[in-house]
Amino acid sequence: MNRKVLVKLDNVGVSFGKTAVLEGIDLEIHEREVVALIGLNGAGKTTLLKAILGIYKPSTGSVKVNARRIGYVPQRLNFDRSIPITVGELLQAYGGEAATIKSKLTLTGGSHLVRKRVGDLSSGELQRVLLANALLSNPELLLLDEPMTGVDVIGERSFLEVIKRLQDEQDVAIILVSHDIHLVYRYADRVLCINKTMLCQGPPNAIIDDSGFLELFGDYLIPYEHEHN
Repeated sequence: MNRKVLVKLDNVGVSFGKTAVLEGIDLEIHEREVVALIGLNGAGKTTLLKAILGIYKPSTGSVKVNARRIGYVPQRLNFDRSIPITVGELLQAYGGEAATIKSKLTLTGGSHLVRKRVGDLSSGELQRVLLANALLSNPELLLLDEPMTGVDVIGERSFLEVIKRLQDEQDVAIILVSHDIHLVYRYADRVLCINKTMLCQGPPNAIIDDSGFLELFGDYLIPYEHEHN
């Protein structure tokens, strides 16, 4: 059964002045798949997300978006932590109704945070709230730009379990930008490896042997052994 194509990029390039940030990107995102987008700093990962969102216009090629609703969780959120606003009030300000706010916070594991002041949230708690906010519109496509930055290892695993639940229960496609190769391999249906252009893409178990992938990330995959008594 063919799945709906939510996003299609044909030969997309993005330049800022004379500097090319992305070149020749061909890509399709299908409904209900979890796609991990990996690459080194400066590879163009965030730029690619913003091209899909329409924030950056391509200098070459075309971006076609068929998803009716898109949710977005940015890499970081800068705000005044002294503002006396609760999580519930914040989500209400973004148009959420009480029942919907409760539902989305429960889905992301943040139902206990509804009365907590936003400025008092930990990094992991804030990411759960931002994810709940992105889900208020029931998106078909969810873009997550390194959502686990500043979150500890236990929080990372817990957050990724939420991502998997979203795919299974909400019929949402997800593009997840991450630096943690090993964790995303457990949850992604497909991995995209970029360095301004598309180096490789495919299922996790196939891409690990790709020459483009190994060129960038081979040093992170060197096995090591524990000594046993």
